[in-house]
Amino acid sequence: MRRWEGRTNEPLLWALFGGGGMLAVFTMPVLVVVFGLLVPFGVFGEPAAVHARVAGFVTHPLGALAVCVALGLVLWHCCHRTWHALRDLGLHPPEVVRAGIYGIALLTPAITYALCLAA
Repeated sequence: MRRWEGRTNEPLLWALFGGGGMLAVFTMPVLVVVFGLLVPFGVFGEPAAVHARVAGFVTHPLGALAVCVALGLVLWHCCHRTWHALRDLGLHPPEVVRAGIYGIALLTPAITYALCLAA
């Protein structure tokens, strides 16, 4: 039987970081093109109708969960990168800053989920 002494949860944290980075790289350009160019120019129909469809998706519990999981992964990636950038710059902030940074990544999707269901 293996012992857990000396083991760390760091691979899980780096997996979340990698997943968030991959999701950001693949989805952000698509979202910019779709909602920045195609929807305003009416490629998918009237912008008001597209808004109604997107609002219907986001207010459904499973749709809101999917959006919040994606948001959480991307935020985890951003917060992890911010924390390690601070460390690489030679700044060694206290643990309360680390808790605040990662707290943003954990609380924002939860608040977003509640707001999506309340809408």
